Amino acid sequence: MKPLLAAAAAAATLLAASAPAASTARDVASKNIVETAQAAGSFNTLLAAAQAAGLVAPLVGEGPLTVLAPTDEAFAALGDAQIAELLRPENKDTLARILKYHVIAGAVGSTDALKAGEAATLAGPEVSFGLEGGRLRINGDANVIANDVMASNGVIHVIDKVLIPAPERPPGRLVIGFISEPCSAQLASYLGVDADSARLITEVVGGSEAEKAGLRAFDVIAAVNGGAATEESITIAKEEAGFGGVVKLAVMRRGTKTLFIEAMVGVEH
Repeated sequence: MKPLLAAAAAAATLLAASAPAASTARDVASKNIVETAQAAGSFNTLLAAAQAAGLVAPLVGEGPLTVLAPTDEAFAALGDAQIAELLRPENKDTLARILKYHVIAGAVGSTDALKAGEAATLAGPEVSFGLEGGRLRINGDANVIANDVMASNGVIHVIDKVLIPAPERPPGRLVIGFISEPCSAQLASYLGVDADSARLITEVVGGSEAEKAGLRAFDVIAAVNGGAATEESITIAKEEAGFGGVVKLAVMRRGTKTLFIEAMVGVEH
């Protein structure tokens, strides 16, 4: 066991008394979520993180809650450096938000989760549920490796990946950081594009996501997410991507070179 995970394991012992590694269904159902996770022996990092984030009380409370529980191996995939950073006291709010993204109010069994398709988490954003290759998956990339593990105050679904919520959107208008105008008929004819479906970038804001993505003034946007490049389509693409999301742009530069650029959506300060 890596030193950091060993430390996490030691911290986890403060959350619940030691218990046998194996339990009968009756034993497990008599334990709360924390006790059930402790008994399993494979959620030491999760338990230590819950303690660091001040979230133990809800997990031992009356509930019911549904916990999407990453294993120690799932946390280890983040790397020691990221785990250590999250466990720092000054990052308590960030850690709490990540952990709350793994908790759903109410007891949601796997069958109900599949029927619903998605569920709001205590962090706010929803998680999605789907069946791929006969396996229940969350957000399309986390596998449920054990489902419907019952506890006295809810249910646990064991997952093989830590879920990271999208960043919280600060106040402000969604922007990428460029100003554009319709292509002139002459320029569109020269480039061989439809003047009504292409936009000329007239300015790229310094320090913006557009500049970071490599967009330049006088680039011509020929397509937005594979469709026409219009003022409306750019607005729609930003709204659909949301803060921290990505808009895919096909860009013509100097009239001869077509670039495919993924620009992140930020907010106007």
